[in-house]
Amino acid sequence: MKQLRLLTLVLKAPGLAPNQRFRHEQWAPHLERDHDIRLEFQAFESPALTEILYRSGNTFRKVHLVLADARRRWRARNHALEFDGVVILRQAMLIGGAWLERYVARRGVPLLYDFDDAIWMWQPSNANGVLNLVAAPWKVATICRLATTVTVGNEYLAAYARRHSPNVHIVRTSIETDQYPGYPDPGSAQPFTLVWTGSHSTLPHLESIRAALERLATRRPVTLRVICDTQPAPFERVALEFVPWRAGTEAADLAPAHVGLMPLPDTLATRGKCGCKALQYMAIGRAAVVSPIGINREIVKDGVNGFWATTPETWENRLAQLADDAALRIRLGTAARQTVVDGFTARASAARFAAIVRAALQRGG
Repeated sequence: MKQLRLLTLVLKAPGLAPNQRFRHEQWAPHLERDHDIRLEFQAFESPALTEILYRSGNTFRKVHLVLADARRRWRARNHALEFDGVVILRQAMLIGGAWLERYVARRGVPLLYDFDDAIWMWQPSNANGVLNLVAAPWKVATICRLATTVTVGNEYLAAYARRHSPNVHIVRTSIETDQYPGYPDPGSAQPFTLVWTGSHSTLPHLESIRAALERLATRRPVTLRVICDTQPAPFERVALEFVPWRAGTEAADLAPAHVGLMPLPDTLATRGKCGCKALQYMAIGRAAVVSPIGINREIVKDGVNGFWATTPETWENRLAQLADDAALRIRLGTAARQTVVDGFTARASAARFAAIVRAALQRGG
């Protein structure tokens, strides 16, 4: 079997962005060892841009750095011609149209496009609303048309991609289970502890269950452990443990909690989420309580390996049920871990991606 070398164009340096870490960065060792496919990652963002990009202000500095990084990436465009194929994760550049993607495709290099979010929608942020707009989210359709094949994280994303490409495949976001071992339930030696993990961009979703958590805390001691790059506002009566996110201790930082939380509003954008938070909790053997939006309905089976919650009252009642019943928590957590082992491992997703890549390159050749 011929070794394949793929240039993998990502936005951030390895180890920083969840969409990269729980997809191609996890798959890379399996691809090289088991499938003779080597990924060479090339980041768009310079360290200077990464440091300030999601801080408020510094607009002119951000624009200067984004333009400099775009020039650097464009000048290196011919490097792509040295590879068997080019993988684009989300987009090759933070600004502008599908310039680099079009350049690569027109020179006969197979283009493999991957995304795990509804990135064709403009999703303004407090820090970078204008930059998000100049990223030209409408170019996603163009990149799908240019690509030899498109891989996405769920059916919702696939339905969009199929409108623009005949070659669309679902490859699930995955967990490296060796790095996410099962942990025993913390038991009753500490207050009932909930955990939420995510970034500043999804932290507002936690606000949607603030009232439910605060009411729950009137019935029993509750600790909320938040693993993030941004500290949330304090909760009434809820003890807040803020843990700055660290890749090296990610799984261990989840372990002190009894239950994981994944609230989501039901919007066109959130239906594209790939369930990474739920999978993280489940991989370490914790029941997840989730909003049954998008792929969450597939990952979490209500009452089997976790719970669904749709209203503040449901959130409060489901969490109270888990607080009162350690045996239930352990049963759901054990089933949750098995769900990940059976269907969401990095090894399995890497094998599927490898088969898609080889078929695409054979077709393209």
